[in-house]
Amino acid sequence: MRISSSTLYQSGVNNMSNLQAQLLQVNMQIDNQKRVVTPADDPVAAARIELLNTSSGQNDQYQKNTQAVSSWLSLSDSTLSSAVNLMNAMKSQAIQAGDGSLSPVQLQQIQKTVQEGINELAGYANSTDGNGNYLFSGNAVTTAPFTVNLAGSPAVTYNGDNGQRSVQISSSRTMTISDPGNAVFGTPGGSATGAFDSLVNLYNLLGQNPQPANYAAQLNTVINQITSATQQISVSQASVGAREQENANLQSMSSSLNLQYNTSIGDLQNLDMAKAISDFTMTQTSLQYTQKTYAQVSQLSLFNYISS
Repeated sequence: MRISSSTLYQSGVNNMSNLQAQLLQVNMQIDNQKRVVTPADDPVAAARIELLNTSSGQNDQYQKNTQAVSSWLSLSDSTLSSAVNLMNAMKSQAIQAGDGSLSPVQLQQIQKTVQEGINELAGYANSTDGNGNYLFSGNAVTTAPFTVNLAGSPAVTYNGDNGQRSVQISSSRTMTISDPGNAVFGTPGGSATGAFDSLVNLYNLLGQNPQPANYAAQLNTVINQITSATQQISVSQASVGAREQENANLQSMSSSLNLQYNTSIGDLQNLDMAKAISDFTMTQTSLQYTQKTYAQVSQLSLFNYISS
């Protein structure tokens, strides 16, 4: 079987081209410290890595969302805790006001304390997330939810809406992060300003001089109103706490998922540096021998054989 010179030369060129391509590939892997630099290195692994990177990116965004949710719910929780403590303190003031031995001056002092309590409650109800967004105004986050004017009628108004803000915290879970102020500080099925109304009623009752004949009965009604309003705020706080716990659980799951994604990507992508260097050396040596062999073969001709 005869082999033409052109075939022999082309075979040598092809061998050198293949070895050079292999050398370039290994060199790129070493430079990038990755086994799969381009899809051509391993199409199946490259597709899998791309899918894992996409999933990991989505998970990273969910993690950021859970962090934002955690901050919002934590602020809401601590604010409502303070509001509950305030309402309990106002209830104690109301009970104290039932002492028949108190003088008008002492009752005025309690009234002043209640006025300060109303303003303090307004501060809690109008709390923001630190970026100017109100916690309890529904979807109207740039509007202060409550306005207090004890000389007006009504003394307190709710300016927010009934909306609840939600955030996607996993591929299958959207969490409600906010509760409208009329649900938190209002009376279910009644006034949107129930908690404030109970304190305003106490304030007004203490300001009556002389006291009405049914002062004790009115005071007892106010105490019951404060109790109901406090319970409503406590229910809202418990709901926030439950969401905080769920969000914390999802944060933990998200961190575990991140570790799994990184491990899987690493298994596909990590380069065995010792093997890569060995492959580079072997390929480089093979290329050098092939180049020398090609150079010798390319110098052969019929005249060389005749003259030998």
